[in-house]
Amino acid sequence: MGLFSFGSRRGKIKKLIEEERFDEALAIVIKDKKALEGLIELLDESSPGIRGDALLLLGMVAERRGDLLEGRLRMVFPKAVALTRDRNPYVQENAMVLSYELARRFGETVRALRAEVSDDIIRAVVEGGRNLKGFAALMAGQLGMTEARPYIEELVGVEDKVILPFEGRKWVPLGEIAREALEKL
Repeated sequence: MGLFSFGSRRGKIKKLIEEERFDEALAIVIKDKKALEGLIELLDESSPGIRGDALLLLGMVAERRGDLLEGRLRMVFPKAVALTRDRNPYVQENAMVLSYELARRFGETVRALRAEVSDDIIRAVVEGGRNLKGFAALMAGQLGMTEARPYIEELVGVEDKVILPFEGRKWVPLGEIAREALEKL
């Protein structure tokens, strides 16, 4: 940092988020690895709004320049999965989107991290609300988590509809998602 530096990159990204200048924040994060690391650090913020926005921005990075996250999956993926259990719906939804995007985009690499997220996913299948159960079942199938099979099998007959933040996953019976996940296991 230069002599006249005005705070950390994390602080700069946080300020841009607070000012809802997401395009500007995204442009900086894509160009500057330190800013990307600062954005990842914002996942630990106490403010749910900042955590949710950081997840949203990381999802945008994953979509546009996934290669930037590839070397940071060990930091980002387990944190994103853990945040799917956050009580704040904004944080939870953005964590689901990021987790799913990372699993979809970096299949084999993320599967290697499944031991780190297994407890969170199984706990979500067992204890979560219906939307979280649906998401966790979907992720268990995506990650090939055979240890989750008995818990997912219990959901097969559930007709309650779930709303997941993914294309084609709104108002789908939980049992249908469970059957789909079991096919992958």
